[in-house]
Amino acid sequence: MMHWFLTTLGHFIQMASPIMHRYGLWALVGVLFAENIGVIFAPGEAVVVTAGFLAAKGVFAVQEVLPLAFAAALLGGYLAYGLGARYGRLGLMRYGKYLRITPHMIERVHELFHRYGAGIVIVGRYIVPLRQLQGYIAGSAAMGFRPYALWSTLGAALWVGTWGGGAWWLAQSIPG
Repeated sequence: MMHWFLTTLGHFIQMASPIMHRYGLWALVGVLFAENIGVIFAPGEAVVVTAGFLAAKGVFAVQEVLPLAFAAALLGGYLAYGLGARYGRLGLMRYGKYLRITPHMIERVHELFHRYGAGIVIVGRYIVPLRQLQGYIAGSAAMGFRPYALWSTLGAALWVGTWGGGAWWLAQSIPG
């Protein structure tokens, strides 16, 4: 398990390092914001891990990396929530048939969100593509903004702390 984790971590860093070196913390903010408004293939974990690793090596300040990552993830999720609340249910009912999404499926997902919304929002931060879609789903399922904001804030803090803070902490023990 540890071998898999370290291999995956190395792959993330290798993939995102050129982006981070070229664009700096703007890449971190841009990728995380885009990912949290629904860009499914945006490499969120990769840039957070890389930014944490590079912060440990002195390229960035960890006091900038973690708050910026947190804010970008949170604000992207808030925008997705707003769009989901405004257009989500109507859009799914109208255009879902083209994606083979039935009204029954929509109702089932919304029912699950009403029942387990807090857990879905927190744990969903760790699951692709749920991280990218949870704001839309919460908004379209009429989860109140206050509960969504609370659980999304907690989820984003845990996610950024796990990936960015974890990479920073782990990289502290790597010489060079």
